[in-house]
Amino acid sequence: MPPLTRQRTPQSLHSEWSRNSLGATISIHAIAKPLMKVMYHRAVLDLIKRQQGVPLSAETMQIYASYLGWKYVADTTKAVILSEISKRAQAEAEARVVADFLLSYDIFLDSTNVVVRSEASWIFGWVAFHSSTREAVLAVRPYGRLVTLLGDRNVAVVTSACRALAEISRDVNGARAVVDAGVLEIVEQLLESPEAGVRRWTSELLAQLAVRPSTRRTVVAVHPCAQLVALLRDRSVTVVTSACCALAKISRGMNGARAVVDAGVLEIVGQLLKSPDAGVQRWTSRILGHLASHPSTRGLVVAVQPCAQLVALLGGGDEDVVEAGCHALWQISLDLDGAIAVVKAEALELLKQMLKSLLSTEVRQSACWTLGVIASHWSTRGAVVALQSCAQLVALLGDGNEDVVEGACYALSQISLDLNGTRAIVEAGGLELLEQMLQSPYTEIRKDACLTLACLAYHSPTREAVLAGQLCAQFVALLGDDYRDVVERTCLALPQISRDLDGARAVVEAEALDFVQRLLKSSGTGVRESVCWTLARLVFYSSTREVVLAVQPYGRLVALLGDGNEDVVEGACYALSQVSDDLEGAMAVVKAGALNFVPHLIQSPGADVRKYTCLMLAQLSHHDRVPPSM
Repeated sequence: MPPLTRQRTPQSLHSEWSRNSLGATISIHAIAKPLMKVMYHRAVLDLIKRQQGVPLSAETMQIYASYLGWKYVADTTKAVILSEISKRAQAEAEARVVADFLLSYDIFLDSTNVVVRSEASWIFGWVAFHSSTREAVLAVRPYGRLVTLLGDRNVAVVTSACRALAEISRDVNGARAVVDAGVLEIVEQLLESPEAGVRRWTSELLAQLAVRPSTRRTVVAVHPCAQLVALLRDRSVTVVTSACCALAKISRGMNGARAVVDAGVLEIVGQLLKSPDAGVQRWTSRILGHLASHPSTRGLVVAVQPCAQLVALLGGGDEDVVEAGCHALWQISLDLDGAIAVVKAEALELLKQMLKSLLSTEVRQSACWTLGVIASHWSTRGAVVALQSCAQLVALLGDGNEDVVEGACYALSQISLDLNGTRAIVEAGGLELLEQMLQSPYTEIRKDACLTLACLAYHSPTREAVLAGQLCAQFVALLGDDYRDVVERTCLALPQISRDLDGARAVVEAEALDFVQRLLKSSGTGVRESVCWTLARLVFYSSTREVVLAVQPYGRLVALLGDGNEDVVEGACYALSQVSDDLEGAMAVVKAGALNFVPHLIQSPGADVRKYTCLMLAQLSHHDRVPPSM
């Protein structure tokens, strides 16, 4: 046989069978696919089990991604993986790892599998929940797909999508994008959902959208308040809490507050404040606080008499509830009847205790402001003074939080309007700390410190203590402050200090007169008025008169006789009457044209303007050398 000649191969029985099958054939691939899916499912479960207690890593996420991207992995297996990732994303550190792979997950929002869609939405929700990873969600821009899922037939999908949108809306750009995606067109339907989770997260979504004025207006425009108020009677406490939160956020705007009141929220707040749930108590208090912050709805809040219940909440141990209750009392106290109601509800002693609270800086801050606002009303100021809280308030001037310091400074400024209050502040050692407050980098603190010291200088029993502190140099330095309110309060202090000779000398020696010409031209009426009174006081004393006359303020003072503010005109009249007591001053006053204003001034509706005009004329008439035009 030739070497390459192949011998005939015998016929195989197996080959004959394969060519002529006697029964059904079995495809190996058809068997392999379901087996592969089972194997992959078991492998995934085993991987997840091994990773329990181990921090999520990029390597593990890469393995998960390989399974999620392969078509031979069953949807049930992908759902298990997404569920595990969702659980891991609840921790911020692991959410950062998830965020790096987030771009590949938005396709699962379109999955035909219900669980896959739901778990993918939860992942976006948890990653958006953390501020450090929220930007990663915004980069994927899943808004349109998530809004589409709000119409899904499966309630679990709707719930998870709604939650994701609520978390995304924590960001200002996210909130705007969610609104632009048309979410507000479907909220009415969602608020009526039979599923508590949907009602809850829809309310949370509205709450987040209502945080900022730009999107709050669009929320108010779809009129959700009636439905939200109806949810305050929901059987689910989480739904009630979320609805309360949404109404509180909506109430921050004036139009929103009006809509919330019109929806009947005040008819149910008494019942809500009795809720055993801290969240309901907190957000109900917030509703009342925000409604009371607007003059147009404040009276309506006072009318439902919530103060006793709010005061009762101050004795609880929940920090957020106490702070929210105190904030509500603060806003209610802006109304005189509200302040009286707060005092009658025996809130003052609790507020005093809260000044020493270790719960939070917000609690101390709110307590300070509430006491300050109550003291701002003449009829309730005495009750605050009698509380003897000055020692605690003075101590808070050294608090490490500027918001607390600002609140304490404001409270002291209002208490100092009472003589007994000024004495208590001095006895509590407040002068030294108030002197430090004049150098604070915060405008409101400097302003209120100036007012407090001005009040201390107004009352003769405490004026000496102010002068002993040698504060005039610091006051004069503040005349050049960048903020008009600070300058105005500083100017208010100077005429009070100048009430006696030592004070007048101190003001002159601190070179306050260098600022006079500029301050008389100030756009602030309070500044112009106070400078007029300061000049009048300084001219009164012979030892400081010459210095004032050297400044030659006559032209500006005469110009102020035509000022549009009656208080400024009164101050200018009084200053000119004092200047006119001196011959040189009298001649300068006449030369500056003061007499041209007399016919108008003696017909002024202000009695003091007429009185000081007559006094000026009397002073001028005493001098023989005054021109005959007199």
